[in-house]
Amino acid sequence: MTGPGRPRVPALCALLLLALTACAAPPTAHREVAGAAVPPAVETPRRTGPPPAPGALPPVPPAAGPSPRTTGLPTSPRFPPRVPTTATRPDSPTRTPAAPDAPATPTRKPSAKAPGKPTGTARPTGTTLRIGSWSARVVRGGQAEVDACRDAVQWAGPDLGTENGYALRTAVVVGHDFCGFGQLATLPIGTEVTVETPRAPLRYRVYARHLTPGRGAPAHGLYWGDLTLQSCVGPDTGFTYLTRV
Repeated sequence: MTGPGRPRVPALCALLLLALTACAAPPTAHREVAGAAVPPAVETPRRTGPPPAPGALPPVPPAAGPSPRTTGLPTSPRFPPRVPTTATRPDSPTRTPAAPDAPATPTRKPSAKAPGKPTGTARPTGTTLRIGSWSARVVRGGQAEVDACRDAVQWAGPDLGTENGYALRTAVVVGHDFCGFGQLATLPIGTEVTVETPRAPLRYRVYARHLTPGRGAPAHGLYWGDLTLQSCVGPDTGFTYLTRV
């Protein structure tokens, strides 16, 4: 028996012996606690070597090797992998290889072309008298030009287009009947005559006729209207009077 003031030495020794026995027991693969498997305890490796000096820093663990660097976003349908590009310096422009020279194409020498026809209606350089499908050139002249039988001759008066019958400024055109100008004295009243001049085309209309006896009879006082056409009619001389319209 132990009193209240005496130390419990035998009991303490028994507990110490039991603890040492438990520590010396070999570790088991696993222990069953309340019917469940418990994994064995992981032993912590003991540090070898001399203890660190007071105030010394703990040893630094070795640095891990460089891990592979992942560039870009993860590969997924939404984020396709990025293709690395080669960076260029801003002060060194990228040179583009020049394209090979294309073979020279022989040029064709332009051939001489015939001059084109003038478009539109060319302005006449002379004066032409037209009666229906019949026409004749009109020239200024006297008896020699009339006898030449080539053209109708403006015998007297101002230039065609500047005449004025009311002011007795009448243009007179004559020709021999045997030269093809006999119709100048026989045009029906109302017939239209066209005169083409370098300035503009002119239109006249017959309003009267007159016949005087004798071939080549004096015509003084027989020129009337804006335009008078004269020719021989058989043994007589005929006159056709026109006004400009």
